[in-house]
Amino acid sequence: MRKSLLAMAALMGVATLPAHAWRVKVDEQTFANIGFSTMIRGTYEGKRKTNEKSRANFKVQLFNITASGQVNKLVYFGMNLEGTRAIKDKYCDEIEDGEPKCTERTSEPFGVRVRDAFIGLKFADELRVQAGLQRVPFSRASLTSTYALLVPTSYAGQGLGPGVNPLNVQTNIDVSPRDAGVVVWGNVAEGMLKYYLAVTDGATIGSSTDDSLAYTLRLQFTPTMLGFKPETGYTVSDTYLGKQNVLSIGAGYRVVGRNGRDTKMWTVDALYEQKFGDIVPNLQVGYISVKDANGTSDLDLSHIYAQGQLLYDQVVGFGKPALAVKFEQNKRKASGTDPKNTRVGVWAHYYIKGQAAKVSLGVDSVNLNSAAKANVSGGGKNFTDVTLQFQVQF
Repeated sequence: MRKSLLAMAALMGVATLPAHAWRVKVDEQTFANIGFSTMIRGTYEGKRKTNEKSRANFKVQLFNITASGQVNKLVYFGMNLEGTRAIKDKYCDEIEDGEPKCTERTSEPFGVRVRDAFIGLKFADELRVQAGLQRVPFSRASLTSTYALLVPTSYAGQGLGPGVNPLNVQTNIDVSPRDAGVVVWGNVAEGMLKYYLAVTDGATIGSSTDDSLAYTLRLQFTPTMLGFKPETGYTVSDTYLGKQNVLSIGAGYRVVGRNGRDTKMWTVDALYEQKFGDIVPNLQVGYISVKDANGTSDLDLSHIYAQGQLLYDQVVGFGKPALAVKFEQNKRKASGTDPKNTRVGVWAHYYIKGQAAKVSLGVDSVNLNSAAKANVSGGGKNFTDVTLQFQVQF
């Protein structure tokens, strides 16, 4: 069964398909794999504003029900439902005086929203077409599941001022890296080269605004002639936990029409992971640049990161220990101000059964420059968080 599920992962592009999903089988060609995933998190949060106090919070960080399968060898499908909770966040849509205009919104408590829903046609390994709501094939960050991140609290520019984090503008300053449309993608030369071509709505999810379409191109190269295994699925992962040696180099470009002006984004990234005996080192770097964010002239954003992990690939007690670190920096340049925040995270992971059962303990330290502190209502502060997280996938 595990081989068939891994084959399905390659077909569907699900990087973290659980090894024990429930399979509903109609016949040899028609089946679906049903999965369940969740994250439970407790965090001691440092003071983020001058008038705030430190606090401890417990929450269900993520809750997902997934289905993936095929109707026949040509037609496949995928679906991801995510539980929602009553949380407040910022939604930035219109531009006012050269700045994104943000309003606070509250999600529906105890609801469910569709995160992914698509239908695909696999004509060949080199040519597949997916239509629906799916991840934007722009950067490694946008193609990586939260369940497969080395530092699950990373890419966290939200709350540090509108537009600081360029990941928020992949669908126009929305925190979701999803967009609705059509993606043509495939693997050439048995995965040595992977390509994506996407035409999507480009409108912020949850917004009634309907602007120009978004166009995305991503290329990813793996030197398979050196013995490295390609990442042939639609999505990717921060780590493969020593199950395959990976060296992937990617580049992406995205244009989104907004407010009568194009927002242009480009990125470069690379992942290296190789098993040496019982030790599995991992290194990933990336850079994202956004020009005229949200269709605003001279509102430019950038994000740079470097991260790594050392995994001891032997069971100690009842799991495999690993240590991960990450550095990331978000910058914004507009109207003579340059907000910048820098985050350093150190996380210890205990992989009880890979990503399917994992306990993580991490410390994140965030530093804001004076412009970023002034960009936070009430006055921002440097802060440090300590997080304990449990993760399960089935």
